[in-house]
Amino acid sequence: MPPFFVNSPSNASDLLRHAATTAAPLRQPPQVHPGTARVLHTRARWLVLSHSYLSTKRVHTMRQLKRLDVFPKFDRKFEQDARHRTVSGGVLSVVAIVVIIWLLVGEVRYFLSVEEHQEMFVDTKVGGDMQVTVNVTFNHVPCDLITLDAVDIFGVFANDVEGNTVKQRIDAATGQVISAARAMVDEKKVMTKAIDADGAEKENCPSCYGAERNPGDCCHTCEDVRQAYARRGWKLDIDEISVEQCAEDRIKMAAAASGKEGCNLYATFAASRATGSLQFIPGRIYETLGRRMHDLMGSTTRKLDLSHTVHTLEFGDPFPGQQNPLDGTAQGSALSGDAKDAMNGRFSYFVKLVPTTYQRYSLITGLQDAVESNQYSATHHFTPSEAAKAVSQTPKKQEIVPGVFMTYDLSPVRILVQERHPYPSLVHFVLQLCAVCGGVLTVVGLVDSMCFHSVRKIRKMCTGKLL
Repeated sequence: MPPFFVNSPSNASDLLRHAATTAAPLRQPPQVHPGTARVLHTRARWLVLSHSYLSTKRVHTMRQLKRLDVFPKFDRKFEQDARHRTVSGGVLSVVAIVVIIWLLVGEVRYFLSVEEHQEMFVDTKVGGDMQVTVNVTFNHVPCDLITLDAVDIFGVFANDVEGNTVKQRIDAATGQVISAARAMVDEKKVMTKAIDADGAEKENCPSCYGAERNPGDCCHTCEDVRQAYARRGWKLDIDEISVEQCAEDRIKMAAAASGKEGCNLYATFAASRATGSLQFIPGRIYETLGRRMHDLMGSTTRKLDLSHTVHTLEFGDPFPGQQNPLDGTAQGSALSGDAKDAMNGRFSYFVKLVPTTYQRYSLITGLQDAVESNQYSATHHFTPSEAAKAVSQTPKKQEIVPGVFMTYDLSPVRILVQERHPYPSLVHFVLQLCAVCGGVLTVVGLVDSMCFHSVRKIRKMCTGKLL
């Protein structure tokens, strides 16, 4: 049995006394200065008031934003019950869609269109070259009897016109090409120079075109060239324009074929920006004492039908919308198709060039690409040759050189053509599309609302419900 019982009064008092003596003393609350307590109380009160004010302000702001909502929401069930669909509304909706599509297509086409703005000012560019492109067909003149040259007002010939000229033999009756295009000068056959033992160039020593047996060999005749080719195992084509020694043979053949065979000449070369002329002269071109001469081949060229068609005449690079007045111009039998309209004489074209700068504008990159070109106007005059005058029994005058002469002159005024799009940027185009869609829907909505309410009023009036 334990020495004491809990329920015993004496033992209980002992236990209480023991606990009081052994228990830890109670911690006293810290003493707070009265001034500090007031500060803490003020701060707590300020925080509570601030939180209350911000909550009230937030609620007020949210209410104001709700009032500004232009997209009110309805309960789905209420919205379905409130809607009233009509046949007229469906018809107007289809009409609105069609109108929107039509207007959008028109806006896209307008966006992709280009407007040209032109300005004129004095041309300050001095000197330089311009690209000349010409394409002319002589229906009754063989290629061996027609030459092309370009010379400016100072007597300076354009560089390498022959090397940049391509001839095609065509059938005079059908206009079909007889032989493939070929250059007047074959770059594969270089005019080799004959050299003496001391290294000096030989004079009056025509080239063998790379077929000579020994350096310095000369080929004076077409037969010499033919034999040199045979020794090399090459085949000589007498129609090869670059073989000068065979020119006489070709001319004889061409004279015999005159009227049955024509020639198309296409050339593109650089010419100086000065007054000059393009000369299509029948015969041959040769140089003597540093001067370029034309051999008219006697009376042969004065019997040729110089009727022709100008397919292309361009000065500079082409640009969109450019119109060249001489493109497609035909003269004589080339125009009528009748051999009785054969013409021999001097065809004079007077061309007035207007320097033009064309600037392209890109909507995406915003960059401008400039094209240097020339627009022109042209007039034409024909002077019959002496042979034609003799036939017509007219008095003889000073003999003229037959051929086609295109004389050009530059204007002191330059034209600047700038591409401009209707919209300055892609953003403006998108805004316009949105305006089209919204405007059409708004107008159709107003029309539908007017029709709907008008019909309702009329029905009420008919039934007597509207006082």
